[in-house]
Amino acid sequence: MKRMKTRHVILAGSVVVVLSAGLLISSSLQKSYPENAVTESRYPDLYPDYTGVSVPSNMAPLNFKLDAVYDKSYVKVTNRDQSRQMECFGSHKVQFDMADWHNLLQACAGDSLWIEVSARSKQQWTTWKKFAIYVSKDTIDPYMVYRLIEPGYEKWHIVGIYQRNLETFHEKPVIENKLTGYNCVNCHSFCNGNPDRMMFHMRADNGGTYIVSDGEIEKLKTKTDQTVSNLTYPYWHPSGRYIASSVNTIRQFFHAVPGKKMEVFDAESDVVVYDVSKKEILSKSSFITKDAYETFPSFSADGKWLYFCSAPALKMPEKYNQLRYSLCRVPFDAANGTIGSQVDTLVRADSISVSFPRMSPDGNFMMYTETAYGQFPIWHKDAEIRMIDLRSGRQTEMGQVNSEDTESYHSWSSNSRWFVVSSRRENGVYTLPYLVHVDEDGTTSKPFLLPQQDPDHYNFLLYSYNIPELVKGEVDVNPYDIQHAATTDQGIQVKFR
Repeated sequence: MKRMKTRHVILAGSVVVVLSAGLLISSSLQKSYPENAVTESRYPDLYPDYTGVSVPSNMAPLNFKLDAVYDKSYVKVTNRDQSRQMECFGSHKVQFDMADWHNLLQACAGDSLWIEVSARSKQQWTTWKKFAIYVSKDTIDPYMVYRLIEPGYEKWHIVGIYQRNLETFHEKPVIENKLTGYNCVNCHSFCNGNPDRMMFHMRADNGGTYIVSDGEIEKLKTKTDQTVSNLTYPYWHPSGRYIASSVNTIRQFFHAVPGKKMEVFDAESDVVVYDVSKKEILSKSSFITKDAYETFPSFSADGKWLYFCSAPALKMPEKYNQLRYSLCRVPFDAANGTIGSQVDTLVRADSISVSFPRMSPDGNFMMYTETAYGQFPIWHKDAEIRMIDLRSGRQTEMGQVNSEDTESYHSWSSNSRWFVVSSRRENGVYTLPYLVHVDEDGTTSKPFLLPQQDPDHYNFLLYSYNIPELVKGEVDVNPYDIQHAATTDQGIQVKFR
């Protein structure tokens, strides 16, 4: 047998052995291999559960831990014909070498990795059934931007918007509120996933809407006499010239019944469009009324349609559980900056309520959140993700994407083959990001939790991931430049047209 080069890497209590090709060879770590193992016909209990998932070929290692304490473990990862192999020795945590993981993923793109897990407890080894991880040739946008916030109701202390490299485990802040007086920072949004074209809001001290464009930071005052509030829930036009946004008077109350915590609702809401170049807010008279609530706008992939959620105005909060939003759209003329009058209804709110409409960048799918009533699904355990194939008008099957707890926000990768969904399936309290592959025909894969270097990361994290957005690159802005703009710039007052 041809002798192969073997590399040993010490990783946080684990030893990784990488073989360039061929079968397993002996080494000084021979005693750590399973001996007289009891074979289990079931998959191992892992956290996070990565059995049977699909991953992009540029994904960071799917580190995991065994759902019990073992004094030794042995994990073997191979391609289908076992011509490539990676091994990991440790205890109950499995942490793969970064470079070797990526090499194996690239070699297996379009096929599966096969993982066999063995572990020892009280001198007895157990080997579980092999499981597969499919490696898609479809890459994912390499960055995710999200807000980390305590899962509270009214009060917060530390809030920040952060960016994570999905190909590694590197995370760094875009802006943290400790630089701006511990105010609220929220509602970040990107134009076509472009990291050089971003916006977000600050509330309370240093309040304003901030647009970051090619490194330049602009602070705006967006409340006008004709609108009920500052800009709230934004979405960029694909041209980059416009930002659709709702303006909302938001209220909340607490439930006094088991199983429900609180409701967030609008006392008033309208949809407007901000012209970035002219610094003007434009709208339609039919939007600025007391008869209906409009919120959560978004543009179509070609920029020709403005989508939004609409509900007839009811007496609130008395009729909070009767408030249901339909998914509607109107034409939008980007050349002249005008909103059309003809309203089309895509999803009628007969017994459900719609929020967060997001069209895939290729224009083939419309994804949205569905719940029994209202427009703030994060507090609704029944909230689920739905998707329409716009080519056929049919609903696609999303069964494994949803869980028994809340699924709420979602964001597309720029190639329309991946999306991230916010879910509370882990414990019903903390919202975490799960990644899902979607084929050209709309078939979705089993969601997998965003991997971390330490598999215990989420067990000790006391923050929720809010508004996860997939982005095509690193956001190149210095948090201290944002701090300077926030604390020294008075802000530009926008006009209403």
